[in-house]
Amino acid sequence: MKRRSHSLLIGLAAGVGGVLLVSGVAQAQCVTFDPVVLSGTFDPFNPTGTTVQTLSITARRPPAVGGKKTQEVNFIYLRRPDTPSSLTIVQTSTGGQILENPPGHVLDPNNVNPNEVELNFGGVGQPDVQTFMVTITVPSGADLPAGTTDLFLDQKYYCKRTGGAADEQGVIPNSLDIRINVLSALQASFVGPALDFGEIGALATASLPSTPNSVKQRTGNVRVASSGPYSVALTSANQFRMTYAGGNLATANQRIPYQLDFLGQTKTTASPTFSTVTCSRAGLSGQYLAVTPTLLEGGAGKVPSPNYQDILTVTVTPLAVPTGTTPVACM
Repeated sequence: MKRRSHSLLIGLAAGVGGVLLVSGVAQAQCVTFDPVVLSGTFDPFNPTGTTVQTLSITARRPPAVGGKKTQEVNFIYLRRPDTPSSLTIVQTSTGGQILENPPGHVLDPNNVNPNEVELNFGGVGQPDVQTFMVTITVPSGADLPAGTTDLFLDQKYYCKRTGGAADEQGVIPNSLDIRINVLSALQASFVGPALDFGEIGALATASLPSTPNSVKQRTGNVRVASSGPYSVALTSANQFRMTYAGGNLATANQRIPYQLDFLGQTKTTASPTFSTVTCSRAGLSGQYLAVTPTLLEGGAGKVPSPNYQDILTVTVTPLAVPTGTTPVACM
């Protein structure tokens, strides 16, 4: 699993005064397919992380019964609602795409179509085994959950029979299972305007209850995109107080305390410890975690300085799947 923490430094300021393909034995009465394996791992955030593998699948026809036997089978694979739209399966020999949206095209065993697999077993005395090659592509950017992910595909088939047996056609559910090991990875960044209160030298602490939020409050967002669950931790360099360079946090007129609301927790100097949160998978489209500081004191009466500030450090870490703690939906 890919484990890389992202730490974001967020500054607050105010001025005062001056980130296997496995097939079970998928079976119709007329044909079965041996299991196959697509190996390797997939990193959805790697722009060059496209997974392409070519492999052989073995098809078998059942033994003849009273001279009746499968002679030829034509088939394609069908997408399911959870199949990534970017996934492709190509018949290597023809270059034809054999993965389609349901119901798929009408199979025609009398014509050679590059967009379907055609296996001709021949007469009763011929071998009962046929192989064919496919190339499977999982492009980078496919939004897949971390861990072992199974993408099931259905199979639409048409079998021609010999010995007077009727032809057979239908759909085999879960015929193909593309098993992919997806890395747990993420991207994280701060988005929105700087958390800057501007000039507050004339703002009195006593007037804060009636002061509009547009003056005493700011909001930004930590954007997280992830393939798996992740943890979020936060610390304040000054325990949720702003001061100026060289200022003394122990001196009342050299500090400006504030309250921070983040992931359902309200932190102040009186309660500065943030409890690490384990969040559910954000997906590649990402989600936004609001960071909202609110002034608890104004700048009136403070030592004049062009820049009171604090530094918030938000650490976002991808987690292995499964996690030791039950993830929650974060927003």
